[in-house]
Amino acid sequence: MQTLKKNNMNILILGATGRTGKIFAKIASERNHQVTAIVRDKSRGDIPNVSYIEGLPTDKQLLENSLKGIDAVFVSLNINRSSDNPFSKVISPLTLVSDSVKALIPAMEKNNVKRIITISASGVGDSWKDMILFARLLMRYSNIWKAYQDHDRHEQLIRGSKLDWTIARPVMLTNKESNAYKAVSGKPTGGSISRAGVAKFALDSLETGKNIREVVTLCS
Repeated sequence: MQTLKKNNMNILILGATGRTGKIFAKIASERNHQVTAIVRDKSRGDIPNVSYIEGLPTDKQLLENSLKGIDAVFVSLNINRSSDNPFSKVISPLTLVSDSVKALIPAMEKNNVKRIITISASGVGDSWKDMILFARLLMRYSNIWKAYQDHDRHEQLIRGSKLDWTIARPVMLTNKESNAYKAVSGKPTGGSISRAGVAKFALDSLETGKNIREVVTLCS
């Protein structure tokens, strides 16, 4: 398994203008890592010292070119809705995350990039049984379900690869400033976690080389 050095990693981000991805880009650059981000709209990239490349995360050739010299990849993509209301209209392609990962895996293999951390969600896949009934009903009968379906597809692709992967499944996300987190196996021990905590876990995991080929539940 690949162990990365703490300092001076070259990290590629998919989803760097999202709320979690933006925090990750900021703290990674502040810790002196070289950060490159593929974004659909370059004008939205406003983190100092981050190199933004305009394009789609499903573009195989763009991924191959962008991965040259990269040590690790952080994926923080999601199926977006028009608002945080769980019943609001879905405005992203329904297979955005899985299509991006499907293009990313062979591009990483071609460039001999092994390490990847992806953000999924608690309740996806075999963690569905750990959710309380109310949460399962909300997910199943709202448009959040579409995101869960694509996260399930993307997890299966990642787990079937030969990469040094980590899948993080955060519970309900908040915008709190605290970056505290607990990384547990299986059922969560808390009901929420800040996006800052998710970002910190991801970078800590890359820097320490821990959690390789593990599915981790994140809570506070």
